[in-house]
Amino acid sequence: DKSNNPSSAATASAEKLLPKKQTNVLQSLMRARETGIALVVIVIMTGLTLATPNFLTASNLAIVARQISLSAIIAIGMTMVILSGGIDLSVGSVVAFASVVTGYALVNLQLPIWLGILFGLGTGALVGIVNGVLVIKTKVPPFIITLGMMGLARGAALVITKGSTISGLPPAFLKIGQGYVGGYVPIPVIIMIVLAVSAHIFLSRTTLGRRIYFIGSNEEAALLSGINVNRIKVTIFTLCATLAATEAVIETARMSTAQPASGVAYELTAIGAVIIGGASMLGGEGTILGTILGATLLGLITNGLILLGVSAYWQQVFSGAIIILAVALDTWRRQRSG
Repeated sequence: DKSNNPSSAATASAEKLLPKKQTNVLQSLMRARETGIALVVIVIMTGLTLATPNFLTASNLAIVARQISLSAIIAIGMTMVILSGGIDLSVGSVVAFASVVTGYALVNLQLPIWLGILFGLGTGALVGIVNGVLVIKTKVPPFIITLGMMGLARGAALVITKGSTISGLPPAFLKIGQGYVGGYVPIPVIIMIVLAVSAHIFLSRTTLGRRIYFIGSNEEAALLSGINVNRIKVTIFTLCATLAATEAVIETARMSTAQPASGVAYELTAIGAVIIGGASMLGGEGTILGTILGATLLGLITNGLILLGVSAYWQQVFSGAIIILAVALDTWRRQRSG
């Protein structure tokens, strides 16, 4: 009797369980929203490879990878805010503000490169802290607070530069945005990968990260559980703005100038990447992997339209339509699941 024979029972159980586990893993993988996005990315890459010979070239792939990495860095921060049930519309203006502060520190003040970068990142962190404090103190929705900060940060960038660009940045600084690792991989891509892995570990393996999901799913329950929701919100907005400032430093190095006009509509691209990646605007759902895939999808579409000679005006139309479709699909999915 197998029930009286632990060894044979365990063997039989293992034989049955192994293929079942493999099947369950495969089924889970196929059901994951990230898998669907990854398949769409592969289809688009295949289509562009067949449609234009210029897509699958080393120079174009480096350009696409660098641009996607810059968008993804901002989107990583936006993911954390959206997971908590909030939104940050000021990230594009933070890019401009942090860019001119970095440029001013390096060119006008002649500070060391590391200190100039620290000034830029500190600018982003300061804006994030202000956003978070205003949200928790005034109880005004983040949409309104960050909308106001969008104009404030952009105005500050224009005041500092009087509407002009700052050039003459140190050559060593420019390598951050223009350099390569091993001669093939752009430095911004490496920075993005490090930040993405760190953010994934933070959200999935730390208590604070799991509490961000909890707050987005049910803020009232989080409060009743004794979680310091206000402190976490300030932390989230600070991280989001700091990541936007990180993108600003890299973009300033890539463009060789600090521009008060940079970062226009970057918040829409970041939100689009997060939503396309499977996050819910209501909070509590989303992953860093999904966000990276969403940013990749938008970057490939933009690059493909350029290579195919489509007007820049239509690029905005396509991007906007994709974002609307992603939000509509998320709403439909939620309604079906009750």
